[in-house]
Amino acid sequence: MSFLVQNVLVRGLTSAWALLLFSFLHACSGPGSASVPPVQGSATTYYLDCSASQNGNGTQASPWNSVASVNAFTFLPGNQLLLNRGTACNGALAPQGSGAANNSIVINAYGTGAQPVINGGSAAAALKLFNQQYWEINNLEIVGGTLYGVYVSGNTPNASINHIYLRNLNVHGATYTSTKRVDSGEVFLSANGAGQVFNDVLVDGVTAYNSHVSEGILVNAGGAWIEGNGVSQPLGSNVTVQNSSAHDIYGDGILITELNNGLLQANVVYNSGLCPNCTGSTPVGLWEWYCHTCTVQNNESYANQSWGGDGGDFDIDYYNNNNVVQYNYGHDSAGYCVAVFGSGGRASVDNVVRYNVCSNNGQRSDLSKQGEIYVYTWNQGSLNGVQIYNNTIYWNPASNAAALSAGSATYSGSDPLFFKNNIIYATVPGMIQTTSGLVLDNNIYWTTSASPPTWQVDAATYTSFNAYQAGVNQDIHGYYADPMLNSPNYHAVGKPPSAFQLLSGSPAVGAGANVCSGISGCSMGGQDFWGNALPVGSGYNIGAYQGP
Repeated sequence: MSFLVQNVLVRGLTSAWALLLFSFLHACSGPGSASVPPVQGSATTYYLDCSASQNGNGTQASPWNSVASVNAFTFLPGNQLLLNRGTACNGALAPQGSGAANNSIVINAYGTGAQPVINGGSAAAALKLFNQQYWEINNLEIVGGTLYGVYVSGNTPNASINHIYLRNLNVHGATYTSTKRVDSGEVFLSANGAGQVFNDVLVDGVTAYNSHVSEGILVNAGGAWIEGNGVSQPLGSNVTVQNSSAHDIYGDGILITELNNGLLQANVVYNSGLCPNCTGSTPVGLWEWYCHTCTVQNNESYANQSWGGDGGDFDIDYYNNNNVVQYNYGHDSAGYCVAVFGSGGRASVDNVVRYNVCSNNGQRSDLSKQGEIYVYTWNQGSLNGVQIYNNTIYWNPASNAAALSAGSATYSGSDPLFFKNNIIYATVPGMIQTTSGLVLDNNIYWTTSASPPTWQVDAATYTSFNAYQAGVNQDIHGYYADPMLNSPNYHAVGKPPSAFQLLSGSPAVGAGANVCSGISGCSMGGQDFWGNALPVGSGYNIGAYQGP
């Protein structure tokens, strides 16, 4: 008999004895004891029902009845944990183990009724994963925790945390009171290991709200900061936050940072930045920082506040390259609608703001100076390539200021810098404050103020459109005229179904330019704010509306 055959027989006998022993132990388990869990396989499903009177072994017939039993167990790739709907569990959920590529560990709900509740109480986080990956967490209500509702982190240097998917979560009520940005959050993904990164993160259908912690939804994909002395900060990759909401939060609503390839779409943020006594860097409703090749589209952001500057709707912050902010609706915030920033001793490169509707921002008098569109640099930063086109702006600030504020921006490099095909419809005189470094053309300006409109370029201020055109050779194909917008002062909650569209006879119809003509890598895009297909060739309208 060969050694191989002997080995197979011995292993077979050993397995048989193990199964017999397991059956005996399972049969002898008392009704009040915590039974041994079923033998694990790659697709084993475990059950948690915190309404059960006895703690079982994790099967559907005999479920666990406490998070402590779950937390003591190490899950394997392909395992599932299902929580019974209509039940509530007290205590933080911190399951152990990691999945594998194409074989994640999944948490979900079963049964009928309301989402199962995890009440984290006084634990630091109501739901926690640490140095774990390949998890998908779905259909839970997560309440409490002190610093965090959902907390995913790690501390392993130069490691990757891959494939964290959060879907259809209702996260609220963390009890900490923030004192500065990013010290806490309802949904908080941020690694602490030097060089540790997140890859493949999805936050879909998640609501984060009603607490005094800083962040609504944060994905800091780059982990602990190590950049300096010629060492670049490692960036995570492929982060999507979509169909989600953050509101009534002390700091930022939704923020993604330190990554390549990010997408923020179809989200709603409001009442962010509510902290009355915070210090340090200031919040924005929905934004990205140190984000390369990132898209922000079809979001609504409104009624955002701040304890200092910012307090805006959307923000292409510094260290951001090749970002596109498009098809968004921002309104009624203390600060700006959209900002484009450069700082930190380097250039932000080739960022685009197009087909957005901005309405009734600048509602705090000291922040009105930021305008609806704010282009600004500081700390030896610069902008190499800024393209702002086909946006529609209703400017009704708390105090008079320019709708476009770009007077303190430094530009570098040779990539295109322009503000074209935009509509500014204002109730105040302020039209623009900018420098000759930014090219303006094909814009329409209008004010309902009794005072004459003002265009400020470099050190000169002009109070007539003709004088502005002649004085700085800008907006040669622009207009000072009523753009004839449908409901031009609309700023209600919800994407405007027809407000800001062009009425028959509008001077904006067909008066726009192909702003990307002759510019390598520049594109007019495929649709407008309302989803209308863009014209082919010539025939663009001015503003965010390209329909009939």
